[in-house]
Amino acid sequence: MGIFLSNIIFISAQSKAAMEINYEMKQITDSTNLKHESFLSYTLICNLEESVYYNKDAKSFYDALHNPNQKEKWSFNNISALPKFPKTRGSIYRKGDRIIATLPVARDLYQFEEPALQWEILHETKEIKGFKCQLAKTVTDTGDTFFAWFTKDIPIQEGPFRFKGLSGLILEIYNKSKTIEIYATDLKKSEAVIEPLQYGKIIELKSKDQYLKTRKNYLQDPSGFTNNEIIVTDMSGNNLNKKIDANIKRVNVFLD
Repeated sequence: MGIFLSNIIFISAQSKAAMEINYEMKQITDSTNLKHESFLSYTLICNLEESVYYNKDAKSFYDALHNPNQKEKWSFNNISALPKFPKTRGSIYRKGDRIIATLPVARDLYQFEEPALQWEILHETKEIKGFKCQLAKTVTDTGDTFFAWFTKDIPIQEGPFRFKGLSGLILEIYNKSKTIEIYATDLKKSEAVIEPLQYGKIIELKSKDQYLKTRKNYLQDPSGFTNNEIIVTDMSGNNLNKKIDANIKRVNVFLD
C-alpha cells in the first residue's frame, strides 16, 4: 500500500493518473417500475489534483472522431472501421476544486460547473474489496440524498461522477430511493494522461440551473429539440443522426 500511495503523490504533479477505477452503474430507468434496470460501465482515472470520469466507448468514439489519421479508414464500404457509438456520452472532469460536467440533452452536449457537495460522516463501517470503508451522506443541490462508502486506505478525494471531496476514495454510492447504485468493480495503477474528453462542439453554460431548465424543457416537449436540418456526421461525412436518436430513449434525472 505504501508504494501505491507514493505513486499517487509523485504522479499528481505530472498530469498523469496514478489510479484507474472502473465502476458499474445500475439505474432504475422507470421509478414507477423497479424491474426496469439498466447497467452502464464507467472509468475514473485520477491523481490527487485532477481526474476524468467517462464511459470507455464514449472516449474511443470521440478520440477516433477527431483523429485525422482515422479518416482514411472510414467509408460506407468499411462500416466495421467506424467507432462504436456510445450508449452514454456524459463525463466529469475535475481540476483542483472545480468539477466540470459535460452532459447531453437530445443531440447536444452542455458543459457547466457542479456545485461542491457537503458530506456528513456516519458511524457505519464495512469492508469492500479488502478496504475498510466508512459511510457518508450528502444531500445534493437538487434535494436528493446519497450515501457513499469511502476508504481512507486510499486517501484521495475522488469518486464516481460528481461525488468527490471525502477523505478517501468512494467505492460504492447509492441514492436514498435506490434508483441509482454505483460500485467499483476493479482498481489498478495507471499512468494515463488525464484530460477532458475531446467532444468537439459543446454548449457552455454559466450555471447548472441553465442545464436543468434546458433538460426540463426537453422532457416536457422533446419535439422542440428536433431539428431535421441539423445533421451530425463523422469526419467522412457519414450521417450519425440515426445512431444518436436510437440512444436518446430516456434522460437520467437521478444523478442530480
